[in-house]
Amino acid sequence: MSRITSFLGRHKKALIVLAVLAVAGTVGWMRMNQAAAAAQKAAAQQVQTFTLEKGDLSRTLSGSGSIQSAQVTQVAAAQTYPVAEVLVSEGDVVAEGDVLATLDTTDLDAQIKVQQEAVAAEKQQNDLSIAQAQRRLEDARNQKTIDEDVAADWDQTERDAKLRQDSLAIEDAQDVLVNAVTAADAPSAAAQQLKTLQNAKKQCTITAPCAGTITQVRAVVGGAAGEIATIENQSALEALLSVREYDVNQLSVGQSVTLTSGAKDVFHGSITWIAPKATVNENGEASYAVRVSVDDATGALRLGMTVKAKVLLEEKKGVFSVPLDAVGTDENGEAVVYQKNTDAEGNVTFTSVPVTTGMETDLSVEVSGEGLTEGMELRSLADPEAMQ
Repeated sequence: MSRITSFLGRHKKALIVLAVLAVAGTVGWMRMNQAAAAAQKAAAQQVQTFTLEKGDLSRTLSGSGSIQSAQVTQVAAAQTYPVAEVLVSEGDVVAEGDVLATLDTTDLDAQIKVQQEAVAAEKQQNDLSIAQAQRRLEDARNQKTIDEDVAADWDQTERDAKLRQDSLAIEDAQDVLVNAVTAADAPSAAAQQLKTLQNAKKQCTITAPCAGTITQVRAVVGGAAGEIATIENQSALEALLSVREYDVNQLSVGQSVTLTSGAKDVFHGSITWIAPKATVNENGEASYAVRVSVDDATGALRLGMTVKAKVLLEEKKGVFSVPLDAVGTDENGEAVVYQKNTDAEGNVTFTSVPVTTGMETDLSVEVSGEGLTEGMELRSLADPEAMQ
């Protein structure tokens, strides 16, 4: 005991210093723990969250293309005579039957004149043949009438023979007349050729087969006739899209499409046609042409305008959806989201809520589950390490 007292006496100052240091270390440790807890609490409070709400979810496919007419008519001349006159210009609005161009028919008119003379000569000959046949029949009938009077007193046998001869002459004359009329009525080679030439002349006046707007004129005065003009119906518009080969199998005829023009005007339609064969560009990339109707076109949409398209692939209405990164997995590999909980002292914790995932878009995913309620606050990032 005396040794202890002597030790304490000799080391009193050192012991006091050690005691002070021990107390200071304890206080520092407590303060560090408090600071760490405060930092953890502050970090938990600063974790990004969102409020779960029901809404509509849609999955779309984007594409681009241009506006064209759904009714395009290429007008071409059936004859190859030189173009004499072009009566339309690009931008003209035409009605069905309006004259677009005429061809030079100088040579054709000369051929028609020659053929008309041949037909006229042929008709004259036919008329002469019919007149001669008619006179022959008339003469035969008159002869029989005379013979009936003269042979009244003849022997019956002679009289019957004479009248039979007269009847045969009448029958022969009737046959000749029928043949002459039939020959006149039959279309001759000359008449058929004239008709062909006359039809060709009608085709030398090229008219619009339908109403629309002239979007291109190819005919040139003096040049050989061929393609004359292009007529497009501006009231029947469609979008022609180009879709990549790895996207095309998601498309089908009838799917709804939203179109946005370069001027930011929005229109709506649906897919009407998907090309059965791809087009390959110079880089070897394959794409498919897709036609989309424009059901609510206005004057703001013009031929040739570029458009961006969003094809509606799938849609859900009135469902819960969360950001893709908000869905994690628990220790069993099941999908979960994390609900934010705040106690009376402001301490924040997150608890997992099991969910079933459904339709997925580029940014969001449909979720459902008994633990989900509208208005609950969920963590935006399921992986806590991603928040550091």
